[in-house]
Amino acid sequence: MRKHFTVLCVFLLLFLLCSDLLAANSRKKYFSKPQIGIWYGPITPLFDTDEYLDSSLGGGGFFRYNLPYDPLKIGLESSYQLYESESVAEMRLIPVYANLLWLLPINLPIRFQLKVGAGLCKVRFEPDNINQWDPMLSAGTEISFPAGKLANIALRLDYLCLYEEYLNDATKNGHFFNAGISLYFNLNL
Repeated sequence: MRKHFTVLCVFLLLFLLCSDLLAANSRKKYFSKPQIGIWYGPITPLFDTDEYLDSSLGGGGFFRYNLPYDPLKIGLESSYQLYESESVAEMRLIPVYANLLWLLPINLPIRFQLKVGAGLCKVRFEPDNINQWDPMLSAGTEISFPAGKLANIALRLDYLCLYEEYLNDATKNGHFFNAGISLYFNLNL
């Protein structure tokens, strides 16, 4: 009985998503324009990384451009993040990465987007004055709504993984979670 209920729920969910594909076309008008925006919010180290660094506030900017397939966009993002610790040390991150965004076909005034990306992150350790570029991966989601024809407001949740295990003597990667409020503008390009 439980398996039948699960199959029925999955079928209903797929049916609703497919029926929303047609209704989503009117909603995609705002999404199908290039966008430029900024975000600001809390940034938090995760897993073993939080043993060494404290949570803080960060912010950044992004540019997004639509692809020929309407629900997809490509984006370029960067941010500035400063983490202090209980000791004398601090760490600054400047991630620069590209990502692929997918607008979920859900017919609501609020839009849901998923995103994955990769790039590089400039890491600076103080007071040792060490600078390095580390490869990084990102994944996240955005929940947004139009605030007129030109602007959108969104809640964004991002996970960043700095790959540092390739370095000599490094045994762990860096893990960070960013949450923030975004304001972005639809461009008429």
